[in-house]
Amino acid sequence: MSIIRKTALAIAVSAVSAGVQAELKALDDNTMGEMTGQAGLTIDLETKYTIGEFMYKDAGSVFLNGISFGSNENVQAGGFFDNVRIKLDIAGSGALDVKNAVGDGSTPELGTTVDNLLETGFSGVRKVAAIQGAAASGEGNTAEASKFYDLYDGEITVADAQSAGLIAADGVSSTGPLTVEDRKTYDDGDLLIHVSYKDAWEKLGGISSLVENGTLGDTTFNDLLGAGLSKGKDFTFSIDAIGLASSNFNAGDSIGAADVQSYQADGTLDTDATTTVLISNLDIDGYLGPVDIHIENDGNGFTAANGDTGYGNADSIINWNTYVNITDLDVYIDIAGVAIENLQINNVRGDVTDIDGNFAFGFAQSKREIYAVRNAAGLSSAKLAAAYGVVPFIAAADGTGGLNVAALGSGQAVADAYGVDGIALNTHFKGDMEIGALSFGDDGASIGQLFWTDIESETNWVISAH
Repeated sequence: MSIIRKTALAIAVSAVSAGVQAELKALDDNTMGEMTGQAGLTIDLETKYTIGEFMYKDAGSVFLNGISFGSNENVQAGGFFDNVRIKLDIAGSGALDVKNAVGDGSTPELGTTVDNLLETGFSGVRKVAAIQGAAASGEGNTAEASKFYDLYDGEITVADAQSAGLIAADGVSSTGPLTVEDRKTYDDGDLLIHVSYKDAWEKLGGISSLVENGTLGDTTFNDLLGAGLSKGKDFTFSIDAIGLASSNFNAGDSIGAADVQSYQADGTLDTDATTTVLISNLDIDGYLGPVDIHIENDGNGFTAANGDTGYGNADSIINWNTYVNITDLDVYIDIAGVAIENLQINNVRGDVTDIDGNFAFGFAQSKREIYAVRNAAGLSSAKLAAAYGVVPFIAAADGTGGLNVAALGSGQAVADAYGVDGIALNTHFKGDMEIGALSFGDDGASIGQLFWTDIESETNWVISAH
């Protein structure tokens, strides 16, 4: 452990009761090494923003009007999206990380961490549980301490997860104990950007306040997980309108314009034929879970499905993993006259594990793979036409004038001559969804509630220009 972090821990220990001090000091060096990690860059973030309009112009335009982002209005309306900690680490070869591990910094010690074992996903919950377990034990709260120590060891029962409000009281098919993700090993040179909470106790007043008041050891399992840790990064995101506009629409025209502010949802009609509002009054409240952006260090080459190199998919991939709990989404779909209210996206029913089989803490999960595609996103009709002087795939009635492609020696030759570049976006989602009310027009009469349980979908995209 670094000297600075040892000092910070010592200050925290000295501020709490004698019993808690003893338990915190009793955490073994291996545990404390895991809690401090290794060298890297840490960024603490708070942000909020508004954007009057974003417009994409082709010949006509698509506009997004009245965009805003900040804290969840159920927590602090108009405040900052905060309590965000971003860690940037570049993995090593797996060598002992002596500088930042437990010990005096001069020699490797048994159980110290290595430089490619990094915190990811919900793995940080384990170190929070170690601290809270020690604090609870020091105050004699042995039943609570036992739950926290089990969590540190990587397990939580379905009953305890339900009691904490992380998952539904009924309709859960998963049996226990549920596993909690641990740190992962990454390849040499890989970059990991891990986004998590700055203070897991923030919604309970903050760990500094709890330590100062001597009440850290009284924090219950249900409080920390259900009211604290799982709600640590609250957010709200809204868009007033998304619409289409004709070619004479200019940047900024939608700001304050009545023809894109009058919606069928409130009973008024938009009579301007040059703009079409697709959706309006989009408002999303929720909590952001862990986010991991993992960029592989496998070089700048390309490999095709048949093993050829020089074209195909990029060898280095961006892996983007996100956990999110949408507690309330409202939107009016103007183009269809449909109002959606109280839409939720989470993972609280049925199978409550994530894509990798670990407990999802009630959060839906989305994994994405993003990578370049070289000369393999299809064949260019324009290139073929230019090469052969014909309109591709169109022949005269007598059979003449069609496409006559000369043989090329290899798949790579075809790709180099006629291939199209693009970007691949592969998505994998797992979670539940429900809609509290669905109605049509402005009458407000709902057809009822809708529930989707155990959604798991995989979709692969390749995007290119034409």
